Amino acid sequence: MTSNPKADMDLQQVRALVISSLDNAGVSRVKVLPGPKVEGAFHNGCGVSVSVGVLLAADDHVTRSSEIDPIVGDLRGMPDRAAVAVIDKASGLAWAPADLVDMRGAPFPTCQRTALKREAAEWSAAGLEVSVGFELEFTVFSGTQGAPVLAHAGPGYSAAAFLQLEAWHLDVLTALVEAGVPVEQIHPEYGQGQVEIALAPRSPVQAVDDYLLARFIVARVSRRHGLHVSYSPIADSNTATNGCHIHFSARNGDGNVFYDAAAATQMSPEGESMIAGVLGRLAESAALLGGSALSLARLQPEQWAGSFICWGTGNREAAVRFVPGLKGYEDEQSNVEVKCCDGSANQYLAVAAILAAAMEGFRGRLKLPAEVTVDPGTLSEAERERLDIRTFAPDMFTALDDLDGSSFLRSALGHELLDAYVAVRRGEADRFAKLDREAVIAALRWRY
Repeated sequence: MTSNPKADMDLQQVRALVISSLDNAGVSRVKVLPGPKVEGAFHNGCGVSVSVGVLLAADDHVTRSSEIDPIVGDLRGMPDRAAVAVIDKASGLAWAPADLVDMRGAPFPTCQRTALKREAAEWSAAGLEVSVGFELEFTVFSGTQGAPVLAHAGPGYSAAAFLQLEAWHLDVLTALVEAGVPVEQIHPEYGQGQVEIALAPRSPVQAVDDYLLARFIVARVSRRHGLHVSYSPIADSNTATNGCHIHFSARNGDGNVFYDAAAATQMSPEGESMIAGVLGRLAESAALLGGSALSLARLQPEQWAGSFICWGTGNREAAVRFVPGLKGYEDEQSNVEVKCCDGSANQYLAVAAILAAAMEGFRGRLKLPAEVTVDPGTLSEAERERLDIRTFAPDMFTALDDLDGSSFLRSALGHELLDAYVAVRRGEADRFAKLDREAVIAALRWRY
């Protein structure tokens, strides 16, 4: 583990360290250590219940899988010194993501961050440098959590919407930059109360760490402004839904695999095969990319949510969107966006699933299907069938069956982790199966 010089210097003034892990329900769970305990935690961690892998977002009920007993056993959360961020110098608050290990110090099977590390290592071994970036969509509310009010009235992307929350926007930007989170941009999104933050591309684990820290900081700043933030896929039925778009790109010795000026697709054969791999595994990955009771309800046509399993250049209705770079900057900017993910996912697992599928395509030299150059929703069912354009599972139970039966994802993530994940998400699906849409929206609004 490398050292973070800035954090090492600042740790002397740290009064409290927030040690964070992202669980199978997509909830950030934390332990907070006082300053005198911080240095020791980098060597021996902090205590974590084995139940952290099987808690439900819905009500924090503990479920179980065949391999994970939530009652017996203990873990240690090992904060990553290289990823420490000082959030607030004045108050002495710092943050660090953690890996979960058992009492012998070995990686615990349900550690999602470790699973992504393994997948990133596969790319390095193949001579590929992969970068990942996130676009976080979320809804901002004023009022109270019991009586929330959308915090801006739009119009979408407008100066008027920005000015309604100008001080909040600037404080969020300042806090992110001071904590070392690489922000590309922040802006009002399409829906009322909706905002988007785009984070710069980083290595896979760093990118998800940035995502997790960004959410923590945005929530913290919002509370100081008397505002509330929800990353739920559907935070309010009167505004746009929230996605969490995952971008990735890859480089080999020749440059960006998603840029080849001589190719009809503007991509190298390796890049084409990576997209083919992602498309081929997208249906069975759906419950990983967004596992809440609202995730599939978000994936509807005409919502720019990527509700059709297909790809297209700049196509916002396709689940996979090829994003070519600006002329002259193609090698730096060209990338692929997976649009069907949302903020209820465990992003360590979501990114691991996407990268594993892309690597399968790369190694197998899979052939890229035909590009879809129109809104897939405007095509007839016969046309979509001819072009092999599919839709996602009709409900979360079906999506979880597809995930549970995926030998590919079991191999990529491990049986213990996948079984624990499926147990959690099935438990949540059961909780909400008999509730109407508005009741589910209200129940999950403040969980994400």
